[in-house]
Amino acid sequence: MENRPSDDDTARELAKVEAEPLLPAEKWLIGGSLALGVLLLGVLLWVSKVWFPTGS
Repeated sequence: MENRPSDDDTARELAKVEAEPLLPAEKWLIGGSLALGVLLLGVLLWVSKVWFPTGS
């Protein structure tokens, strides 16, 4: 039978770990993903207005 660490033990060990800064490639991927999401939302909005107009 395994002796698993408790939640308190895990929390103490995680508190000791220092945060690592994001790499430039990671920052670029995050920014690119956000920009792509906004762009695609704009395209979806445009397509819905052009191809599926409302009565007003």
